[in-house]
Amino acid sequence: MPRAYMFAKQLRSVALAWLACSFIFGILLALLFLQHRDSEKHHIQSIAEKVHFELNSQIKEIDEFLNQAQSLDVSCPPETLFRLRQQVFKNPAMSEIGIVNQKGQLLCNSYERLNPPIQTTAPIKADGLRYHGPIISEYMEASAFVLARTRPDGYEINVLLPSDWLRHTLELEQYSGLDFIALVDSQTGVPIILKGHYSLPLNEPLFPIKRSVQAQGEFDDGQGKYLYAKPLASLPKLAIIASSNSLSIFLVAPSSLSVLAVLYLFAWAALSFLHHHYEQRQLSLKSQLKHAIAKQQLFNVYQPLIDAKTQNIVGVEVLIRWQHPTEGELGPAYFIPEAERSGAIVAISIAQVDTALEELAPLFTQNPDFKVSFNVNGQLLCCQEYLNTLYKAHQQINALTIELTERDVLSQHQVQQTLEQLVHQGIEVAVDDFGTGYCGLQYLQSFPIDLLKIDQSFVASIGLDNLQSPVLNAVIEMANKLDKKLIAEGVETPHQAAYLVSKGVTVHQGWCYYKALKINALKKITHTNTALSLANINAA
Repeated sequence: MPRAYMFAKQLRSVALAWLACSFIFGILLALLFLQHRDSEKHHIQSIAEKVHFELNSQIKEIDEFLNQAQSLDVSCPPETLFRLRQQVFKNPAMSEIGIVNQKGQLLCNSYERLNPPIQTTAPIKADGLRYHGPIISEYMEASAFVLARTRPDGYEINVLLPSDWLRHTLELEQYSGLDFIALVDSQTGVPIILKGHYSLPLNEPLFPIKRSVQAQGEFDDGQGKYLYAKPLASLPKLAIIASSNSLSIFLVAPSSLSVLAVLYLFAWAALSFLHHHYEQRQLSLKSQLKHAIAKQQLFNVYQPLIDAKTQNIVGVEVLIRWQHPTEGELGPAYFIPEAERSGAIVAISIAQVDTALEELAPLFTQNPDFKVSFNVNGQLLCCQEYLNTLYKAHQQINALTIELTERDVLSQHQVQQTLEQLVHQGIEVAVDDFGTGYCGLQYLQSFPIDLLKIDQSFVASIGLDNLQSPVLNAVIEMANKLDKKLIAEGVETPHQAAYLVSKGVTVHQGWCYYKALKINALKKITHTNTALSLANINAA
């Protein structure tokens, strides 16, 4: 084989493997990108949700205490001070609890009763939990965040949350991959506690925030970012916002890309090798097949057709085998597809007919009506050389039959004309594996078909309760109405044979009688059957 041709074959294998790998790994890379993007977004959301849960839990607990504080004695007796201190001790987020009268005077806190009271801001006459701050606690001399409720009597109970505690909750160092995380006013977006560099999306207003939102695109610092925000359920006027540079979201880790690249190269090399090996094998099979034809390694076997009433062999279906020098006897599935692709099927089929004429000649002498059938496809029906071989064979085989599948019958327009010529010459046309394709009544009526071979799947359904059971009876009934002869394939049990005979199908093929036989075995069995028949006639 020329070197240039082999190199072109190798190059073709490499190119096809590259295309396949590029397509497959392109999809994998897209999936990896989507998975990484969703994972990074989920990471940012999970951080915001974690902080949200922690703050919301603390504020909810504080709000529950403030609701219970409606019953506190605002004259600040020791019992009230004890309850205030106890609550501060139980909740690490609280640094101080205070009671303010209607005039804005702080009467007492969790440390002591104040005398005189300290003047602060008068309570807001509104229901619900509110916040303000941060302020500087006069007792702790530290920044604090205030949560407060106004009682129906106009007194205010407030709680101070240390700003340091809030900052620690939002500590950026404990969260990887964030540009900033902030506790903000849900209405205005003004940061109350901030860690990182605060920025907001351009062309996409976020505030007021009433539910969890996501934003992605260019931010006011000129960078592309992803942002997740969610208001606190216990205090909707506050919200948690977390944001990250979108470059980290869309940039797949180099280690993952390296692994994918290695797998890509390995798959490319493997597919190139496998495709080249397949091409070589096909070339090898093609050359081996040519050699087999030249060395006459192909031989015929014969599947007997049995008259179920007399048990006599009334004909055969000619099948082909390959006696491979190294792999032994091979069935047609191994080499017929390649023979059809390469065109060698014509030479093989002509040789098959010639061999059958030579081997079966003694049987024609014994029984001039001995039926012989050959499997033919659409390619052979379009070959005049093969058709001439059939016409010549018909001079010796009175009952010559060709078998086609339903697909071969319907595949080409010129098939109908060819079949009509064959029938005109006295050659019978049979449809093999009938019932498994798409041959309808109109085709059976328009094509010159003499015989239908019932597919073995329908025969196997005899005695079984399945979907194919009623189809067998329908096929038999249809054939009788159309005056078509029937042969049953794949008869394996006496019960199946008896059932078919009861339905009028008397010509059978199958292991219940014989497997496919070589010519010597066929001659021996046929000779024995003939001798028995003559003995029965003489006895009668």
